[in-house]
Amino acid sequence: MEFYRELLAAAPEDAEAVLRRWWCEATLDTDPAGGRFTEAAVNGTLPTTSVAAAIARRQAAGLPVE
Repeated sequence: MEFYRELLAAAPEDAEAVLRRWWCEATLDTDPAGGRFTEAAVNGTLPTTSVAAAIARRQAAGLPVE
C-alpha cells in the first residue's frame, strides 16, 4: 500500500524515480543475498565500480550502452 500511496502522490515527472526505488526494494527483498548487500552498503564496504568501467564491460560484452 505504501508503494501505491507514494506513486499516486508523485508528480508525473517523479513517477519514474518512485518506480525505480520500489523496484530496487522488491529486487533486494527477493534476493537471498539481499541482506548481505544491504549490510555492506550500510557499512560502506559494498564494492563499487565507475561508470566508465561499467560502460567498458558492457561494450566488451556487445551490450548497448545508450
